Amino acid sequence: MIDPMSIDLPRFLAGWYGSPDLPARRPIDSYSWLPEPLKDWYELSSQWTRPLMSIKRMRRPEEITIKDGNAIFMEDPGDQIWAFDPDSPMDVYEGELYERPEKVAEQFPEFLIHNALNEAAYTGASRRACDEVEESRLLEILAPMTEVAFGGWRWPRPGHRIFVADSLVADVGPALEDHSPWGNRAGYTNVQIGCSDPTALLYLDELPGLSWIKSGSRNSQ
Repeated sequence: MIDPMSIDLPRFLAGWYGSPDLPARRPIDSYSWLPEPLKDWYELSSQWTRPLMSIKRMRRPEEITIKDGNAIFMEDPGDQIWAFDPDSPMDVYEGELYERPEKVAEQFPEFLIHNALNEAAYTGASRRACDEVEESRLLEILAPMTEVAFGGWRWPRPGHRIFVADSLVADVGPALEDHSPWGNRAGYTNVQIGCSDPTALLYLDELPGLSWIKSGSRNSQ
């Protein structure tokens, strides 16, 4: 496995989204209470015109609110939120907006790397997705990649893992049952793969018996 903290996040982002095209902007002094890793993320992400997140939203510093002692800094389109405790700023919490969040098994620096790679699987120049892949096929699908040893989180449900290669990022997690109460479908996984070089996905088209949803500007031509 790959140590998450061995990943050079600025280098990864430049390789995935292209070289920065804006000057860096760090949060002003009035936000000195924010965790240093979060301030580092704001400064780093400010260097791209292109959004670096598409399935979740990082709140701007002025939008961060305190709820039940936790500062909410990120959200998804539903009611999922991520927060930190100002008295213990390296800890990250996740949960539903109207429930008490639980601590993530990752400190803030690791969490931010995890989030960036998770988003990259959905923002690559080209992408492949399948919500029902037989577990027996994972070995060949993920053959070019290595798993990153993240501590893990529970969004969108427990069990998701990240795999990477030079130009590939895959998010792999449990497949959903097709009926309420929407538990995990035994023997199947959900696979989302993004790439910075569309040719890196061509090997997937040579694997028989798999039906991929293809997206990305070059795949739509």
